[in-house]
Amino acid sequence: MARVFFYSCKNSKLYLVRNLIPSRLFHHSRPSKSPFCSSDALRVLTQSQLPQSHFAQFMNFGTFPDFHRHWFCSLSENEKPILDSIESIKLDEEERMCEPETQNTVQEEEKQLNFSHVANRDPVEIYKELKSTLQCKKESRSDWDTLTELLRSFSKSGWASNQALAVYIGASFFPFAAHKFAGFFLKKCNNDLVKYLVSIGPGNEADKFLFPIFVEFCIDEFPDEIKRFRKMVESADMTKPHTWFPFARAMKRKIVYHCGPTNSGKTYNALQRFMEAKKGVYCSPLRLLAMEVFDKVNASGIYCSLLTGQEKKDFPFSNHVACTVEMVSTDELYDVAVIDEIQMLADSCRGYAWTRALLGLKADEIHLCGDPSVLNVVRQICSNTGDELVEQHYERFKSLVVEAKTLLGDLKNVKSGDCIVAFSRREIFEVKLAIEKHTNHRCCVIYGALPPETRRQQATLFNDQDNGFDVLVASDAVGMGLNLNIRRIVFYNLSKYNGDKMVPVPASQVKQIAGRAGRRGSRYPDGLTTTLHLDDLDYLIQCLKKPFDDVKKVGLFPFFEQVELFAGQLPEMMKFSTLLEKFGENSYAYKENS
Repeated sequence: MARVFFYSCKNSKLYLVRNLIPSRLFHHSRPSKSPFCSSDALRVLTQSQLPQSHFAQFMNFGTFPDFHRHWFCSLSENEKPILDSIESIKLDEEERMCEPETQNTVQEEEKQLNFSHVANRDPVEIYKELKSTLQCKKESRSDWDTLTELLRSFSKSGWASNQALAVYIGASFFPFAAHKFAGFFLKKCNNDLVKYLVSIGPGNEADKFLFPIFVEFCIDEFPDEIKRFRKMVESADMTKPHTWFPFARAMKRKIVYHCGPTNSGKTYNALQRFMEAKKGVYCSPLRLLAMEVFDKVNASGIYCSLLTGQEKKDFPFSNHVACTVEMVSTDELYDVAVIDEIQMLADSCRGYAWTRALLGLKADEIHLCGDPSVLNVVRQICSNTGDELVEQHYERFKSLVVEAKTLLGDLKNVKSGDCIVAFSRREIFEVKLAIEKHTNHRCCVIYGALPPETRRQQATLFNDQDNGFDVLVASDAVGMGLNLNIRRIVFYNLSKYNGDKMVPVPASQVKQIAGRAGRRGSRYPDGLTTTLHLDDLDYLIQCLKKPFDDVKKVGLFPFFEQVELFAGQLPEMMKFSTLLEKFGENSYAYKENS
């Protein structure tokens, strides 16, 4: 953190002064953004006594020819001392004898700096002086207009608004506080203050001079508002989510990261450990995949319950549960937990659910299945939580082959075992109708909005070899771990609507979907992929060659009690959506210095 140091001279001594704003104004939990907000009190690096004010006063200007205006500022990084030592400066009286011309020059400089001493005064003392003043003398019209414009500029200053956050003056409250401060200042300011401010005019220098006085004014006039905003900020602190789950932190958990591409056996090994445990939970990214695990575990003779947002099936004496990741309980104690598709941590909409499960699950052993994109994030999380991390890397059983010969834009070239992937419901049904109209194939359909039972039925139909439903038309949901007997993945196109415009499908998603082709132990062990149109083939090859991105950010969402505590600090009732917007405005999810 950088600190600003000011030097001035008094009584032939050199003082080092810092701390424009008293350190008592700042709370240790809120990182200060202001270079004027140091944590230490006034420091003197000489053997002299401190001046009464926090800032050394200008005295004997003519006695220090080496210091040019006897006032300068320097920046020290990482709290390294600027000077190795500062010794008292003794001045010889004979050397201070000046010729008449030099004396005239000094007098001119003193005249020019007639009001510059105002800048060196302690803002606390200035505020006390203003507060005790009954009313200021009437100023000239030009000075009054300049001062009014200067205060108006201060109230609109983005710099001042940002610095005010350090003393818990919120961005929404700052304009009101600045308006009140302007009225107070115009009524109370003395001639020296006016002349000094007029001499520097509106701008950064004036803002930096006024800001400490403004802070003193707010602390004196708006203590309740500052206290309320401080509590609100503390309740919206998102920088330490691992502390939200104290019971999980009290456990010594073992995290096993099964890292590899699709069709590499990573999920199979994790599920084997899940079924061997006395009590376990499987966290799925999709309802259909949770149902698939539910059926598989029960078919193996192990009682397993199902819990999704649309369906709940409780089996008596069941110690295992297959659920969607949003529905997993962080209150239950498990022997083994499996979190599938852990790379979804980085998803902008649902990523918070994976973060919550990873941080909050009370399980002795947690198995994470996914690609390498979030491996570094998981390492950092385990470092913060103190959990043991074991990494197991996998390779695909058989390489994925890109067919250079596309379908040439003609769906008549579809073959048995193909899965046509489209990224909108309209396109899915257009493709289905076209294939069934122009070929002898019959199509199954899978997309996210289908009811759970319908999706399960469609997946079963496609996997059955003898019913004639040998082509699948699906959305990107097919990439989420569904075990389907797919020979070849065919991309209908490689762009999709993101809610605002058509954008290319991310490379990670292309790799995830294409990897669903081929399945060990099925009738199609070799995986193939291609595109409907030749124009998309180059992008497909480019995506498959591209290495996995190294994810830097993951999803995070406050828990209910945190939002409730935040809402209690607000004076008025509001809609839940508005409350979340307010929470987002006042929360901070990372440390600036980290």
